[in-house]
Amino acid sequence: MVRPTDLRRRSRFVQALAFSHSSDTSPTVRRAMTMSVYFLTWLLLTVLAPLWIPVTFVVGLFRRRSFIILRLLAFFWTFLLIEGMGLFAAGIIHLITLGNSERRETLMFGLECWWGSTIFRWLCRYLSLSTSIEGDEQILPGPLLVFIRHASIIDTAVPVSFISKTRGLRLRYVFKRELLVDPCIDVAGHASPNYFIDRAGLPAEELAGIRGLAENLGEQGVLLYPEGTRFTKRKQEIALKRLSKRHPELARTAASFRHCLPPKLGGVMTLLDAAPDTDVLIVAHRGLEGLAEVTDLLSGAVVGKNVHVSFWRIKAEDIPSGDARRQWLFDLWKRVDDFV
Repeated sequence: MVRPTDLRRRSRFVQALAFSHSSDTSPTVRRAMTMSVYFLTWLLLTVLAPLWIPVTFVVGLFRRRSFIILRLLAFFWTFLLIEGMGLFAAGIIHLITLGNSERRETLMFGLECWWGSTIFRWLCRYLSLSTSIEGDEQILPGPLLVFIRHASIIDTAVPVSFISKTRGLRLRYVFKRELLVDPCIDVAGHASPNYFIDRAGLPAEELAGIRGLAENLGEQGVLLYPEGTRFTKRKQEIALKRLSKRHPELARTAASFRHCLPPKLGGVMTLLDAAPDTDVLIVAHRGLEGLAEVTDLLSGAVVGKNVHVSFWRIKAEDIPSGDARRQWLFDLWKRVDDFV
C-alpha cells in the first residue's frame, strides 16, 4: 500500500526535478524533463493497468471508501493522456502560426479551454461529482479583475471551465511558479500574457509582474488567487499571526474565517490600483475541499460531492479607494467564507 507520506515525497521530488527553481533551468531543459516524466509515468500506468486495476478494485472492496484509489489512478492516467494530447496540439499550433502571434494566442486560448474543461469533466466523472452554478450571467462583459477562492489542487480548472469555456472571456493568470511542473501550463501559459510568480522572489519585482497583466486589458480579465495557497488550519494560524503584527484591525475579521485564509493584500491592491475603472468578479466555490491534500483524497470523502460555484460582480464605482479597500476586501472574503 502506498502511504500518503510516500506520495508527498514523490510529489516534492517531481517538482524539484521539473523546475529546479526555474531560474537555474532553461525552459527547453525544464520542458524536456517534465514531458519525459509525464510520458514515462503514463506509459508505466498503461503497461501495468492489468495489475493495478484489479488490485485497487479488491482494495476498494475491503477499504469501503468508494474505491477511491482506483478512481484516482484512473483519473491520473486520463489526466496524463490529456496532457499528451494538449502538448501535441500545442506543437501543431506553434508550427502553423509561425510569425503570427495573434493567431497563435487565439488558438492557444481554444486549446486552454479544451484542456481545462476536459480535465474537470473527467474528474467529475471519476469522482461522481455534480456541479451547480449561479451568477454566471454576471461574467460578461470584460474587462474584469477576477478573484477566486483557493481550496484544492483542481482550482485552476474552475475558471477555465466556467468562465473562459462557457462565456468566452480570456483570462490572464497569476500562476505560482511551482505550476511549471505541468508541461501544458508551462507551454500554453507562456504563449499568452500570464505571470508565473516566484513566492521567494523580491516583492517589488513580483508585484511589477502582476501589475503588467492589468495593462491594455481590452475585454479580457486578470485572475488572481488572493489567498495565495490552499487552506489548512496550520496555514491559517501562521497567516493570522503575521496579519496580527501588520494589520491588527484586519486580523479581527480574518479570525472569524472557518474555511478561507485571509487574502494577501499585495497582489489584490496592485491590480486594483493598476485598473481602477475595472469591475471585480468574485468566484466562490464549495465542494472541492476534499481535493486539498493527499490525505483528503485518500479518505474518499470527496466522492459524490456537489461542486457549487457562485459569481459575484462588484462595479468599479462601488469599490472604495485608499486604505478602506483593505477592510472592503476582508469583508468580501468573509462573505466568501460564509458561502463555503
